[in-house]
Amino acid sequence: MNIDFLIDAVVRYQYLAMFGILFVSAMGVPIPEEPLLIASGLSVGWGTSSYGLTCLACLAGILAGDLWVYFLGRRGGEWFLRTRLGSVVFSEARQRRIEHLFQKHGMKTVFLGRFIPAVRFGVFFFAGRHRMNLRQFIELNGLGAMVYAPLWIWLSMFAGKKFSRSQEAVTHAKEWVGNGHMIILVTVLLVVAAMIWGFGRKKNKSGN
Repeated sequence: MNIDFLIDAVVRYQYLAMFGILFVSAMGVPIPEEPLLIASGLSVGWGTSSYGLTCLACLAGILAGDLWVYFLGRRGGEWFLRTRLGSVVFSEARQRRIEHLFQKHGMKTVFLGRFIPAVRFGVFFFAGRHRMNLRQFIELNGLGAMVYAPLWIWLSMFAGKKFSRSQEAVTHAKEWVGNGHMIILVTVLLVVAAMIWGFGRKKNKSGN
């Protein structure tokens, strides 16, 4: 599903397309969230949708899809893993990697997973399978989504305003969002590393 198709869908169907495509994407269908957020931001920059309503529709689609994945893991995790599709999606090696993430980082894995497309679905599925507290899941996942989705939309909106409706706007939006993603990911990892280091120091002091 290329960016031009997504732009056409968003311009034509606006908030319904934003919500629907992001909901399906979050459910595990191989449609990356980022291109849809870029298309949504460009539509704001071109004056065909509102920034506030666009953020609301996109966040609703993302979080609703993530909840579906969480409840798939919580209600049908064992069943899904025994199916042919489940064995393809979650190889034994991938299951071990995700389990290791939870063992090492605990609940922070849900927040971190929101920023890493390659592990997002698996992290949310196993959060449900491990019966993570629903309120904590919603809070951590929601915080992660609210950190990056409105920013991606804003950066793409700015590109849409500056370069009008052209391929140049799409190119710059992709570039700015890509750079923004790396900056946020590095910042989040540094903050988490600092928290882990600080917790370790407190634990050592209390042990002494």
